[in-house]
Amino acid sequence: MAAADPKNRRRKYFIKKEFQTKFIIYFVVPIILTALISAFIVYRFSSQGTTTVFENSRLMIKPTSEYIVPGLILSGLLSAILVGIATMFVMFFQSHKIAGPLYKMESSIERMGCGDLSFNVRLRKGDAVQRLADVFNVTAKNLNSMITGVKNESEQLNTALARFKERLPKDQGVNIGNEIKKMEDAARHLNERINGFKLR
Repeated sequence: MAAADPKNRRRKYFIKKEFQTKFIIYFVVPIILTALISAFIVYRFSSQGTTTVFENSRLMIKPTSEYIVPGLILSGLLSAILVGIATMFVMFFQSHKIAGPLYKMESSIERMGCGDLSFNVRLRKGDAVQRLADVFNVTAKNLNSMITGVKNESEQLNTALARFKERLPKDQGVNIGNEIKKMEDAARHLNERINGFKLR
């Protein structure tokens, strides 16, 4: 397997701290609660029985709960801690595969909202929301094509207006000149708006 490209490697693991923290808590808390509930159930069922135990070379009869509770508490706590730590570790990196792409999509949408359509969203292999990035790229490409078409038509309109104005005799009525001026102003405003987009 080829080594990961250092340029493409993640440098920050806590990208969306609030999201990642909640994501981890949603997985760790149920594990701890399950361990505690299991311990309580075993304790309740064992508290009604008795057990024979050899203690200091003597046979003794004790309530089962007294015999197994220390081991049950220790094993339950140890299991909950180990499984909780392992789950936190796994969920931290899994949440990172969601939070990183979501952050990238969020910043890309902000760029698009400012009129920049000159880029594609590229996510790492294995990141979540890859399909969302593909849809975003297709949408940006379609918008880019539409705006490029409008820009081309606007340029053709400007050229046609300039040619029309050149061919218009100087002694034509002022009204035609005023109408041409209005069309030129409208075409100029349209160009200004279109030039606000950054296209591919």
